[in-house]
Amino acid sequence: MRTCRIVFIEPPVSLDEIYGGLAKVGAVSPPLNLLLLAAIVREHGHIPSIIDCPAQGLCHWDVIARLSKIRPEFVGITAMTPHIMQAGKLATLIKKELPGTVVLLGGAHISAVPEATMSRFPSIDVGFLGGGRRIIKKLIEQLQDGVPAHSVQGTISRLNGKLINTGQREERIDLDALPLYAWDLLEGFPHAYKTPLFAAHRTPATPIITSRGCPGKCIFCYSGGHKTLSTYSAGYILSMLKHLKHRYGIREFMIYDDNFVMFKTIFHTLLSSLIEEKINLSWSCNARVDMVDEDLLHLMARAGCWQISYGIETGNQSIMDRLEKKITREKVRETLAMTRRAGIRTVGYFMIGHFGETLSTIQETINFSKEIALDDFRMSFFTPLPGTKAAQIAGEYGDFENNWGKMNLFSPVFVPTGMTKDELIKLQKHAIRKFFFRPRTIWSYLKMVKNPATAVKGAYLFANYVMRHG
Repeated sequence: MRTCRIVFIEPPVSLDEIYGGLAKVGAVSPPLNLLLLAAIVREHGHIPSIIDCPAQGLCHWDVIARLSKIRPEFVGITAMTPHIMQAGKLATLIKKELPGTVVLLGGAHISAVPEATMSRFPSIDVGFLGGGRRIIKKLIEQLQDGVPAHSVQGTISRLNGKLINTGQREERIDLDALPLYAWDLLEGFPHAYKTPLFAAHRTPATPIITSRGCPGKCIFCYSGGHKTLSTYSAGYILSMLKHLKHRYGIREFMIYDDNFVMFKTIFHTLLSSLIEEKINLSWSCNARVDMVDEDLLHLMARAGCWQISYGIETGNQSIMDRLEKKITREKVRETLAMTRRAGIRTVGYFMIGHFGETLSTIQETINFSKEIALDDFRMSFFTPLPGTKAAQIAGEYGDFENNWGKMNLFSPVFVPTGMTKDELIKLQKHAIRKFFFRPRTIWSYLKMVKNPATAVKGAYLFANYVMRHG
């Protein structure tokens, strides 16, 4: 094996492209998947670098300038659907300016629609299917030896003008065998990564991933190819947190897993360790409403959890069923009440513009969000992402603009039959106003204020957005 230089890139994407109309109150997170891949290749003797364009405010030509100095043999780009157009543009420039470089692409988008992505972006040499952590070491070695990429399962590549898809690898991976993420390769970590307003109790804070996969089968979700469920052990997670605290001064972490609470035994062990060892870190996480109970919630609170985000999506039971959420309105109501009794703040994620959505169902969602024990409210637009069941059947329920570049969840690309895009935008802002412009909600936010100047500025920008054209 020869040592090579490989640069991992989060492509140039502006806050406007990420958050749409809410760009002025948005923030960026560290590219966790790239940090893991960089750590893996470094462990095997290669020389990785990371270019995080959104965090550093870099454009495509800034990336080319940096690559021209590094002269890497491989460049690995990551992209979800909202960022795939920028990734494709970057790949084209790399091939033009550094023609000998092998361009790799990973992320949820290419795993969902590999052939369509490779056909659209001919500058991409190899795509990872289902994540690259299982195969990146072997792929680099094979390519260095002149062996075609299709010798490695979990890739899509080109041979004599044809695409060869070797299929995803579905075996369970031992996450504990992987190295710690390469946080040291991030410029200015953690202070360069500002958390969104009211998203953290204490700073500096950082997201972490402790497991892969989700047992849910929601029609709108593509889990990035994680067809098997894997998790780190409690001991590994604890070591990771201690490393972040002692080396980088992290005071809070956000678990970005789809649903870490599903690993009950490991989760209980981790919570007990956080309490017994008095780690003194606050944290938040995501969870399904049907995977927590009263005892677990109280244990989470004792271990430092201050906020849980739940995917609720709608207040209409028929739409919940159509989404295949496998939950009920009553279960949502019960779980949020339990969470609040445990002293944990609740966030509800909703969408507007579902299949079968009407003015009546939207009003039902607005009323439901105000009735339940909810402290915070998020509402994006229902988006049939590539590779999901929703994308396959969207045409049956309304007008679907299947444009990858517009699928940022904050701009409507699907409009249900009987409604218009302008109506959806106005109703989203109306729903946000109805939830937030209440004395109870305003008071709950005032209690969280740590920096009055920043809070006032953020509140002004947010209010300005929801009041415009709505």
